[in-house]
Amino acid sequence: MLIDFIKAERAVLELVVKHIGPLHVTSPIVDEVNEIDNENELVALGLIIIEPEIEDAYAAGGRSGPLSFEDWLCLLTAKRHGFTCVTNDKSLRKLCKQEGVSLLWGLELVAELHKVGGIPGKEAQALAKSIRLSNPKHITEKIVS
Repeated sequence: MLIDFIKAERAVLELVVKHIGPLHVTSPIVDEVNEIDNENELVALGLIIIEPEIEDAYAAGGRSGPLSFEDWLCLLTAKRHGFTCVTNDKSLRKLCKQEGVSLLWGLELVAELHKVGGIPGKEAQALAKSIRLSNPKHITEKIVS
């Protein structure tokens, strides 16, 4: 989700923080974002970069299956802190549900931002289309329409 927003329109992240609430991201996820030079770009948008708990890092390192180390950390960190996991990854969503972690699709964040007056409907639609173009694997035409 983070990479989708960075590729499409990073300023939307700032609007989400302003109108909806804080966005937390673990430092290993930040390290995966090639579209930024360093984490300060995300901090400037209002994101909160957190270091995972050492227990969660060990647990994530010992897990296997459909998730990457970073996705396991996302799940474990969200569960530990009561965060909502915003993701379009179906495997991560499935395991979050099993672990009782609340979920949002990336585009649900855009819809919520529109609902609270953070962006006009036309901008929300344009953003959804832009995200779809940058991530056609997870965001299909059917989802956007």
